[in-house]
Amino acid sequence: MFDRDSFTIEEWGQIISAPAAIGSLVVIADLSGPLGLINEFRAIMNTMKEYTAANSANPLMGALQSYISTRPTKEEEDRLKEWAREQEAAMKGNRPETPEELANRVHEIVDEVLAMIEGKGATAEDLSSYKNMMVVIAENVANASKEGGFLGFGGTLVSDAEESALARIRAELS
Repeated sequence: MFDRDSFTIEEWGQIISAPAAIGSLVVIADLSGPLGLINEFRAIMNTMKEYTAANSANPLMGALQSYISTRPTKEEEDRLKEWAREQEAAMKGNRPETPEELANRVHEIVDEVLAMIEGKGATAEDLSSYKNMMVVIAENVANASKEGGFLGFGGTLVSDAEESALARIRAELS
């Protein structure tokens, strides 16, 4: 059984950032205009909130829902900001140079998070729900904005590049 105290602040940061990174892979697969980008990034957090609420009977999803819906203490907020600064500095020193390198790095991050969650006692059902949430996030990001149109007219809801990114994500998380 998981709760807010099952993971450290840094571990929660990893648990939340892995699905966001998966969603970002779809965003960069075929960049939208400014409004499209806003909708796509909004889809990441909205989907995470909606998915965890709808699946809160799962222990991991219930703990994640509780964590993301509870305001952090000042100490937690400070620790999370420090963790984010450390992550940013580490990424600057190891910035992927190609989309393929970025996809591989995200895959490594997701594998690390899955191993960490499993090491904390996650069941196969917990891991399956977490992976499914990442797939749903990727799909919702792809559907959040049309690609290739002009001022919202024309274009396609999910481009070939986004569909390719979704196929890879689905394969890696199945």
